[in-house]
Amino acid sequence: MLYTGAVDTLSGIALKKATCMKHSLGGFLILSVLAGFYVAFGVILAFTCAAPVAAINPGIGKIVAGATFGIALSLVIICGCELLTGYNLLMGMGPMRGTIGWGEFILGSFWTFIGNLGGSMLFALMIIVTGIFAADPWKAFILKAATYKSNGPWWELFFRGIFCNWLVCLAIWSAVGRCTSDSGKLIMIWWCLFCFITTGMEHSVANMTILTIANLLPHDPAAISWGKMFGWNLVAVTLGNMVGGTFFVTFLYWFANYLDESGAKKMAAVKGGSGACASVASK
Repeated sequence: MLYTGAVDTLSGIALKKATCMKHSLGGFLILSVLAGFYVAFGVILAFTCAAPVAAINPGIGKIVAGATFGIALSLVIICGCELLTGYNLLMGMGPMRGTIGWGEFILGSFWTFIGNLGGSMLFALMIIVTGIFAADPWKAFILKAATYKSNGPWWELFFRGIFCNWLVCLAIWSAVGRCTSDSGKLIMIWWCLFCFITTGMEHSVANMTILTIANLLPHDPAAISWGKMFGWNLVAVTLGNMVGGTFFVTFLYWFANYLDESGAKKMAAVKGGSGACASVASK
C-alpha cells in the first residue's frame, strides 16, 4: 500500500511509548525533561547568533535564527527523548491505527507537557546564571520576541502554532517514516525548522524557554509576565501545535493510506467475485 510501512512504524512507536509510560512514569518524565533541554539548546544558539545580526538587519536576523535552530529537533530525533509537539505524530498515529487508545494519547501528551515545561524552565534558570542574555543586543532581542509572544493576538498565535507543528511533524514524518539515512533525516529536519523559525511561527516548547528567560530578566511587567506566559501564549500556541500536527500530518497521511488500503480491498473483492462468476458461467 501507499504509506502502510510508515503508518505501521509510527503506530508501533506509539505503542512502545505508551508502554514505556506505564512501566515507568519517572523514566518517561526524565526523557520529557531532556526534550525541554534539547529544544532550549536550539533557542539559545539561534538567539545568540541572530541578535547581533538582527540589530543591523531584522530580516537577515530571522534567516540566521532559522539556519541555527535545527540542532533542537536534531538532538530530539537522534538522541531520543519525549517531545510534546512530536507526540502529535508519534503517538497520534496509534489511536488512528488502533495500537493504543485516545486516553493513552491524551495522558502521554499531558505528562510530556509537564516534563518539557520542567526541563525548559530549569534550563532557563541555569542559562540566566551564565549571563549570556544579560547585555544587549541579546537581552533586547529576547525581550522583543517575548513581548510579541506575550501580547500577540490570540488567533494569530494559534494559527502560527498550527503552521509551526505542521512543519515539525513533517520533519518527524520524514525522519522516522521516510528517510533511510541519518544525513537525509538531518537535512529534512533542518529545512523544516528553517522554514518555521524564519517565517516566525510559534513552538510551544521553545516558548517555554524563551518566556521563562524573559521573565527572569529585568523587564516591563506590563508587557511580559508569568500570567501571560501560562494564560495566553502557551494556551494558544499549544492548541495550535496540536491541530497542526495531529490533523495536517497525522490524520491526513493516515486517511490517505486508509483510503488506499480500502480501495485495494474492494478491488481484490471485485476481482475475486468476477472470478467466481466467470467460473460458474463457464460450467
